[in-house]
Amino acid sequence: MFNDTQTPQLTLFVVSDSIGETAQRMIHATLTQFPKVSQIEIKKFPFIKSEKELINVLKRAKERRAVVVTTLVNPEFNIVGQKYAQNEQIPYVDYMSDLIGIIQHLTNCSPSHESGALRKLDEKYFERIEAMEYSVKYDDGKHFTDIGEADALIVGVSRTSKTPLSMYLANKGYKVANIPLVPEVYIPDEVFKYKKLKVFGLTASPNYILNIRNERVKVLGLHGPTNYNSIERIRQELVYAEEIFEKLNATVINTEYKSIEESAFYIEKFL
Repeated sequence: MFNDTQTPQLTLFVVSDSIGETAQRMIHATLTQFPKVSQIEIKKFPFIKSEKELINVLKRAKERRAVVVTTLVNPEFNIVGQKYAQNEQIPYVDYMSDLIGIIQHLTNCSPSHESGALRKLDEKYFERIEAMEYSVKYDDGKHFTDIGEADALIVGVSRTSKTPLSMYLANKGYKVANIPLVPEVYIPDEVFKYKKLKVFGLTASPNYILNIRNERVKVLGLHGPTNYNSIERIRQELVYAEEIFEKLNATVINTEYKSIEESAFYIEKFL
């Protein structure tokens, strides 16, 4: 307890038969609603393996006047924990049991009661890792040998968000290659032979690209005009890009003032 002149203090015990990551995320999301509560202590008690361990934690919680937050999958642990907390008047929040019970009732399916199921390495996880490795390898026109394996090929002039978009999609499990379009740089014929390859051309207005390139030049510590941030040069690159878009039968996306998520959403509709 505290009065108006004291700083609010809060102690939270995170109790789980896995690592407690789920409860910790929920706690942090909840605490954002209480910006004045700055004196916060969060203690984690992961991998609870017995009722005795659980009771010992609850005894400590009572001594510390802590709030107990649990994500215990084991139903016996939950029964023991809730009963002890009720008897000892310990604030006790159970994030799992009620929702598990509701889903079981509505679907007539039994839960697996598997601790750590959220972090279990499944097929989709490995697919995502493979996609990310592929997209890093085929970023910025570094490789062309197996470009036909890509779920999508992104092409465009410099500063149209090719790499960020490729990596965002890769994190969602898509193999994405990207190629910068520069008039003087030759694109191998093998890129054009994959007729079923889904190609997306990124573009924007010359002035928009110019502004981004000017900022890029500043970051690099360069001064004055260069060929890279010349409006005439950018117009030439965009004309060349339009020619390549047509040859590759690309779906053209204007990325001007679009977030990566917006452009990715548009691409995903085609994938």
